[in-house]
Amino acid sequence: MNDRVDAAAPAAPPKRDVHFSVAMHLRNLLRLDRTFSVKQAVRAAVTPGARVLDAGCGMGILSFLALEAGAGDVVAVDRDHVDLARDLARANGVADRIRFLEADLRELTPSDLSGRFDVLFAFIYTNHIIVDEARSTAVCDLRHRFGTPSCVTVPNRVRYRAIPCDWPPVDAYSELADLRRSVSDLEDRYALNLGPLLDAMTTEICYNRSRPVTFGDYDWSPGFTNGGYRHRRGGGRFLGDPTLVTEIRYDGGERFTGLPDRATLAVDSAGALNAVMWIQELWFNDFLIWSTEVFSPLTRAIPVRGGDRVTVLLDDGWRATNALYVADPR
Repeated sequence: MNDRVDAAAPAAPPKRDVHFSVAMHLRNLLRLDRTFSVKQAVRAAVTPGARVLDAGCGMGILSFLALEAGAGDVVAVDRDHVDLARDLARANGVADRIRFLEADLRELTPSDLSGRFDVLFAFIYTNHIIVDEARSTAVCDLRHRFGTPSCVTVPNRVRYRAIPCDWPPVDAYSELADLRRSVSDLEDRYALNLGPLLDAMTTEICYNRSRPVTFGDYDWSPGFTNGGYRHRRGGGRFLGDPTLVTEIRYDGGERFTGLPDRATLAVDSAGALNAVMWIQELWFNDFLIWSTEVFSPLTRAIPVRGGDRVTVLLDDGWRATNALYVADPR
């Protein structure tokens, strides 16, 4: 069924991103499983003498690994924390071997960076399927603008899979129903139209439910999982196996035009389908570097049985709120 008549989503998705704080960079570095996976990918990608562009360099660790792998020239660019990266380079005796720029790559040209690059590091993902749609477009653009024809991108493919879930903690319907009633009461009391406030709060509710806890005792310390960021089990159950939604490849020259407009899920077990878990996998060739899980709640849970196939809409309403509508089976 299609329940759009109950609550129309905002027509256009808002700009939504993640701020990469120093604590987040340190937390990623302390994830030793992630660090070693990244190091293995860098060693496989960088050949002796290669020119390397570290896009979104953060603390500069990938640039250091590129030098270790034999890179001949490294340019590291970020909008934040470049001073910290420079300090770390000086502390490790490589400041004269890496050119750091605090800039927006969208505003630069190859001539600003002394030519094109053999390798592009593009670990710019926020690990959320909606936010990272635009980031995959950005990676394609960076490779096209700054890479040689044979430029190697790390990661060079991103895979998204979807799992139908019966996950009570991700119950969006009840909270959204309470929210609509509360805002309606406010409108009656103040004689105001508070529709934009309702839309903004709806967006926050569905996004806030989506991500797993990625930190430990402190915001700079890593969480409990290995090989990726995962939701704790025990809060719900899977109703089927992962279904491939799309795979984005960067090094074949293709341009990414966006996610598909829908995803069809195969149900193997009966339950109340109330959420979809998205698995994002970052690969270099046949090596899986990292994976992450996030949820998108359905606006209304639906009963399902083994053998059912359910299609959800990946449209601007979903991008705006992270809430999924089920396509009309007709």
